[in-house]
Amino acid sequence: VNIANPIILRTWNRPSNIQSSGIQKQKHLVNKAFTKYAIIFIAVFLVLYGGTYAFIGITAPGGSYYSPWLSTHLNYVSWLRSFILHGASLFTNLYGFETTIPDAYTISIPNLASVHIVYDCLGYGVLSFWIAYVAANRIDIRTKLVWGLLGMLLIIVSNMVRISILLVASAKRWHRAFNVDHHTVYSFCNYILIILLVLLFSKRVRKLA
Repeated sequence: VNIANPIILRTWNRPSNIQSSGIQKQKHLVNKAFTKYAIIFIAVFLVLYGGTYAFIGITAPGGSYYSPWLSTHLNYVSWLRSFILHGASLFTNLYGFETTIPDAYTISIPNLASVHIVYDCLGYGVLSFWIAYVAANRIDIRTKLVWGLLGMLLIIVSNMVRISILLVASAKRWHRAFNVDHHTVYSFCNYILIILLVLLFSKRVRKLA
């Protein structure tokens, strides 16, 4: 009697060429998307931040490339400063203090205190970062506009509140009791605000993706 020996077939799970090709293609798409995101983010930030820095140079009286026409008719930096000053005045009035804006750079509580707003106080660096971040994400234009404007408004309002508190603190002589650099405090608060905005916006992007 012939008894056939059992033949045991063994198979190994080897990744198919199709599966391997799919993984490589997915990695390529991810790298391409990230590269595009980084290019857009850096480009928009440099245009906004560097452009604003250059614009300040040509609209500040006394500069080598000063343009009276731009300074008078298209000076968005001056408009931003005026908006911040009047907003800070409104918040200070809510604290019970009467305020005046004697010039384009200063807000004061008569006979008590004043705050001078220079270009570094406008927060255009943080605003440029936020606009660049929103613009670089792949999402519809309407959502970008809504979130971009909302974030800008929150950043500007936080600056108004900071200047108002600084003015009231100076009037009440709080700075003698608390030796704190208000620029450092404002920067720290801005970082927290930006992180919250980024988290909320990222959640919105993932939801719409």
